[in-house]
Amino acid sequence: MAKRRGVGERAANAAVPAEPRRPAFHAALYRTLSALPRIALLTTLSVALSAAFSGCHDGNAPVAQAAQLPQVSVMHPESREVREQLDLTGSVAPSATVTLVARVQGVLKEIGFADGANVKQGQLLFRIEPDTYRAQLVYDQASLDNADQELTRQKELTSDNATSESSLQKAQTTRDQALAKRDMSRINLGYTEIRAPFAGRIGARAFDVGNVVGGSDSTRLPTLDRIQPVYVNFTLNERDANRIGLFTRAPRTVRVNLIGAKPEQGEDAALEFVDTRVDPASGAIKLRADIANRDTHLIPGMSVEVHIPVSEPQKVLLVPDTALLREQAGASVLVANASGVIEKRGVTTGSLYGSLRAIKSGLGPADRVVTGGGLAVAPGIKVQTVDAVAQGRS
Repeated sequence: MAKRRGVGERAANAAVPAEPRRPAFHAALYRTLSALPRIALLTTLSVALSAAFSGCHDGNAPVAQAAQLPQVSVMHPESREVREQLDLTGSVAPSATVTLVARVQGVLKEIGFADGANVKQGQLLFRIEPDTYRAQLVYDQASLDNADQELTRQKELTSDNATSESSLQKAQTTRDQALAKRDMSRINLGYTEIRAPFAGRIGARAFDVGNVVGGSDSTRLPTLDRIQPVYVNFTLNERDANRIGLFTRAPRTVRVNLIGAKPEQGEDAALEFVDTRVDPASGAIKLRADIANRDTHLIPGMSVEVHIPVSEPQKVLLVPDTALLREQAGASVLVANASGVIEKRGVTTGSLYGSLRAIKSGLGPADRVVTGGGLAVAPGIKVQTVDAVAQGRS
């Protein structure tokens, strides 16, 4: 009987199909779903199918996908007629400067300016007590008058042979000495007033009214600078000097700009001085431009940009200098192609015009150059583009 039961059990087992073998992941999922109540299982499947069908038929899916693309701002290269130029840095210097000093000793009685003010030519700046020097002038003038009278008397006596020739010569010498002393007193009296030798801007005073100035050493007073016009000093290396024909056909004018200012805010300056030799140590030559500085916005010591034209005006493509990637291999830019995919383009650069850099080769007018957001993307990545001009206005 036991044997027959074994056969019956094998037959029963044969009637039930064997469970297919599943991968470990599928087996675990199957066991989890089998453990769920039937109602919960049906609810889960219903939600999953609903989500799948909604994903297939939802028309907003491409919009959601586009919203996930990195966004960059782009612009077309700007076409402009420019002239190639050398960009240098110069420093402003006064066209004339003088350090005022007290040439006579005395109490400072009057100051005729405000520190840092603009003064006119001939304006009284300082007055040192004049009384002592005026009295000395009166005394020396009287001595001169006496010497003149004595000289006249000696001449009359000599004509009558009533005196010697040596007496006449002595009277002449005394008179000449009195004249020189009188003139010196007159000069010293003039030194009690210090006036501006030219129009300009004066520095801060070192002494106030009541101080004694002009002691044993000359007392230094403020410095007066002429700033209309001013000089702009700069240097040019020998290679660029030959490139612009400095020694054969020197440019008559250069363009001077404040650092960071727009090109149209600059001012033309006459090239007033070219040094006679190239410095053998630096290989550079010194130059100086003369600029009117009518609004006195340039002050001595200030750094400025100096632009020297090299060629005739020509049309070039310009892109923001900040859009350039500078590497050891050279300069490049990121470009968004027609499909919105980022490409890296090697370019040959030219001069800088304000904030824009000239591109000699590597770009076309229709290219869309990435000007913002480039740090978050790389070549081959698809992006969403925004016009840089429109973005700047928003």
